[in-house]
Amino acid sequence: MRIIDLLRISAANRPRTIGVKSTSAEISYGQMLADVEQLSEQLRSAGCSRGTKVAVVLDNCAEYLVSFFAISAAEGTILPLSTRMTPYEVVRLIERADVSIVITGERCGKRLSIAMGDSLSVTLLNIRYDAAGKLMADATKGQPVRADEHNSDVALMVPTSGTTGVPKIVMLTDDNLLSNMAVYRLLMGFEGRQVVYCGLSLHHIYCICAQILTHISRGDTFVLTGRPFFIRDFLKSVHREAVTASAFVPSMAILLAEYPEPQEFDLASLKYITLSGAKTPRSTYEMLTRRYPATRFINTYGMSEAGSRISIAAPFPQHYPVDSVGRPMPGVSVRIADESEYDLPANCPGEILVNSSGVMKGYYKQPDLTAQTVVDGWLKTGDIGKLDEHRNLFILGRIKDTIVTGGENVCPFEIEECLIEHPAIREVAVVAKTDRLLQEVPCAFIVKKDGEQYPTDADIKKFCKVRLSSHKVPRFVRFLEQLPKLEASKIDRNSLRKVADTLH
Repeated sequence: MRIIDLLRISAANRPRTIGVKSTSAEISYGQMLADVEQLSEQLRSAGCSRGTKVAVVLDNCAEYLVSFFAISAAEGTILPLSTRMTPYEVVRLIERADVSIVITGERCGKRLSIAMGDSLSVTLLNIRYDAAGKLMADATKGQPVRADEHNSDVALMVPTSGTTGVPKIVMLTDDNLLSNMAVYRLLMGFEGRQVVYCGLSLHHIYCICAQILTHISRGDTFVLTGRPFFIRDFLKSVHREAVTASAFVPSMAILLAEYPEPQEFDLASLKYITLSGAKTPRSTYEMLTRRYPATRFINTYGMSEAGSRISIAAPFPQHYPVDSVGRPMPGVSVRIADESEYDLPANCPGEILVNSSGVMKGYYKQPDLTAQTVVDGWLKTGDIGKLDEHRNLFILGRIKDTIVTGGENVCPFEIEECLIEHPAIREVAVVAKTDRLLQEVPCAFIVKKDGEQYPTDADIKKFCKVRLSSHKVPRFVRFLEQLPKLEASKIDRNSLRKVADTLH
């Protein structure tokens, strides 16, 4: 079974059901499949075959979903890229992944052509829905299309949010994706037809697995907007479109928790919001469940290399500890190991190792890194976590983020959890700052809530001293308008470390 089969089955069962509502088009499942088949024929005419890499550079729109499934129908490999990247960043990834065809919009296509220069190395396919709802596609041919025979089984290639060196590109097969999605969908326990708001960028693996694949397989309706995420837009859509489900990262959850007057909207339809991308602060989670009691807020954990969900607190999140990300999904084995990869007992922190049918085929053109990351079938996540006696999983941070101060290991997440409890703090990130005597000390970067003048750095240190051991109290505090973020909405800690080392 392949990705395209999800759409074919839903279109056969629900041809008249609206599949997508977006600013560019409103199309049924029957029309979506017809448009997918039309575009897949154009891809084949351009030379697409099994093993051909096809990039999608589009906003959240109907054309994106059509392109995604058309590539699968043409037996190509999908490389989803963000429109927030500069044309030169896109070009570097296109070259790195050996892409032959790029599906994009007219404006973005022109910018890419300029960035590529005179010799167009790929075929550009500009697509759009016209005013009559007809799919239009114009091709500009480049160099001959290539096929990768060694990776012809790869359905999806996902760039990860690296900050240095050669970017990692995760290779996932249809089996990786569909086996993971099927279990996730079963555990979520969706009741009836869903109306799904995609506030995340469609190119993100969290959105691809938790939303696109899951809800296309059910014949649900997608509500898409090409605009950046604004919490008021989301609430308006819930009110207007009777949205039932969405997927959030922590920054989105914080905005929803703190929205001053949610009662101005009818939110009765909203039943499910999954939380992932990073750990949602406990205080935010508790505020969400208190302010929106009719909605299930479901903590999950996943990563691109695992294809993508690893654990989930579903279908009834209240049955799991608030701080946990649920339990490993059926078919997903999780171990907590020390530096020598020996298993650790319950409640003992260590690296999270994962084994499942969702684990990636590997990193593209990086066999040595693949061999270091997947050992005897076990994916080394690089995340620090623990399993309690009931196998509830808790995420404590990243191995590379651990702060070693005066011989003591400090997890930044513990300090962040303390600071986010402060009533004037919206977001916080704690990183290591190099120290001549102690090796490293904690440095806190803080975003205050709107209009807050208080607290000062002295107030922050005083707040922490009564809640944390002395070596965990931030030695340096800096206030920012916003935290730097990577494409996956994760905090750019490498950037913050560089700033930290300039502080005195």
